[in-house]
Amino acid sequence: MSRERMVREMCAAVDAGDAGSFASWFADDATYVFANNEPLTGRAAIAEATAGAAGALPWVRHVVEQVAEVGEDQLFCRFTIETAAPDGTPLALPCVTVIRLAGDRVTDYRVHMDITPALAPVGAPS
Repeated sequence: MSRERMVREMCAAVDAGDAGSFASWFADDATYVFANNEPLTGRAAIAEATAGAAGALPWVRHVVEQVAEVGEDQLFCRFTIETAAPDGTPLALPCVTVIRLAGDRVTDYRVHMDITPALAPVGAPS
């Protein structure tokens, strides 16, 4: 399977609310860092956090714009994350993810994005 297809399948799992399928791509001891949050370690923690994040948004759709292979074990991925603000306003949030691999398993996954516009209380400054 191509690595771009792998990324697209991972995104589709998140978009479908299937945190278990998303986490199945990870090594048992993988690390995952979302924005400035503390790193998570392990497939179970990654699945739990993914389910929680997906549950905090009304819906989510990843638009994959670029998947670039860097060497043999790293991917640079650029996305637009489509969702809605708490007041229903559509949002398109830029996102960059850097993925390290060992074979076909993700060993490190780092998401660089600001999700606060999707979580801000209605009427709060953005």
